[in-house]
Amino acid sequence: MVHFLSFIRTIQLLFYYSLIATFYDLVRADPPYHLCPKTTNYSANSPFEYNRKNLFNSFTTNASVAKLFNTSYGNNSDRVYGQYMCLNYVQNYACINCIKVAAEDAVKLCPGKTEAVVWKESCQLRYSNENFLGRLDVTGNFNQHNPLNISEPERYRSAVKSILRTLTEEAAFDPSTQMYVTGNVSFTDTDTLYALVQCTTDLSADDCNKRLQTTIANISSCCYFSLGARLFSHSCYLRYELYAFYAGVSDGSKASGKGKQRKRWMLILAIVLVLLTLLALLPFTIFCIATKNRSRKRKVDAWNVF
Repeated sequence: MVHFLSFIRTIQLLFYYSLIATFYDLVRADPPYHLCPKTTNYSANSPFEYNRKNLFNSFTTNASVAKLFNTSYGNNSDRVYGQYMCLNYVQNYACINCIKVAAEDAVKLCPGKTEAVVWKESCQLRYSNENFLGRLDVTGNFNQHNPLNISEPERYRSAVKSILRTLTEEAAFDPSTQMYVTGNVSFTDTDTLYALVQCTTDLSADDCNKRLQTTIANISSCCYFSLGARLFSHSCYLRYELYAFYAGVSDGSKASGKGKQRKRWMLILAIVLVLLTLLALLPFTIFCIATKNRSRKRKVDAWNVF
């Protein structure tokens, strides 16, 4: 009996650990990510807060017609500079929804801060009390990589760097691209590598090139062993995968189709594990109840004897 109880406890612990790991992976799989670099705060109901509210309103208005927009509101120390960028492959209504939620996240994730950056699945938003527009900033990068590893990491790293450098040169120096380029290259007979790069168009061609080259170096260092990765920065975006994450996408919610499908399967797996555990514990529960009832009956019978 003791050994059986120990076995059941071990099964329970393994299940709980796997369940926690599963839901942790679900939580960290997709943005939002945020950065609150400023230590200075603004006061509630202040002119700065009022100007930021107007800035966000202008963002959602312009997102219906523009994938990238920047402006400022206010004067002197109360002035707020802002910019948003939607990935070029999403449609305008998806851009609007993404920017709207990003603005809400900026308020919640960086409360009272005079500067914030929020990265979503298909857009990014930034505001500050300092003018950052047209200025190169290579700090504050954030990367996210696929937990699955490639079997030939060094060869894969070479292929990733090659296609990203080609796309970077095109995005930076070909005005017709509007600093957004996608491309693909065969990696094996069955696998195709897809990649995307995009800069905010307030950057010069040279600064866009420098920014993307920095992100390529970061990705090559941190994530070359992963099947896919993306890097978020203040003024550019980079991503590569072994599936066409941007092809035929009609809105932001479909941008990571395989990722969302994977999460659905993980959730189904978690539910199945719960049901299996309950079924495994059912005989033991019945046995315990029956044993308890027999013990109680014996006590009652013993009492009746006296």
